[in-house]
Amino acid sequence: MNQYARLKVFSSVYGVAYMGLFLYSELYKVALFRYYPVLGRFDREAIPLETAGPPILWYSWLFGAAVISLALTAIVPRSWAERLGRTWVCGIPAAVLLGIIVYERRWFY
Repeated sequence: MNQYARLKVFSSVYGVAYMGLFLYSELYKVALFRYYPVLGRFDREAIPLETAGPPILWYSWLFGAAVISLALTAIVPRSWAERLGRTWVCGIPAAVLLGIIVYERRWFY
């Protein structure tokens, strides 16, 4: 039995969930919560830029991806998780990284 079967599922799903939440917030301007460093607080509602400064959405993406990954890790049967090979465990994060690089290249060109 593979003792790291659940970890393989978690790490594979985490990157996909993180990127999905990132793209969703970019397209629809929606996030679970926002952190306003000027105010030093978290808030679910968007506060005007003049009042609170720019929000940080990164914490929302990290938390949301962790919750999604933990839920799917708990749902996926151990026998399925053990069948997940190295190609998938390495290929999924590599594909996510490539997707992020392609999306973020707009800042460099």
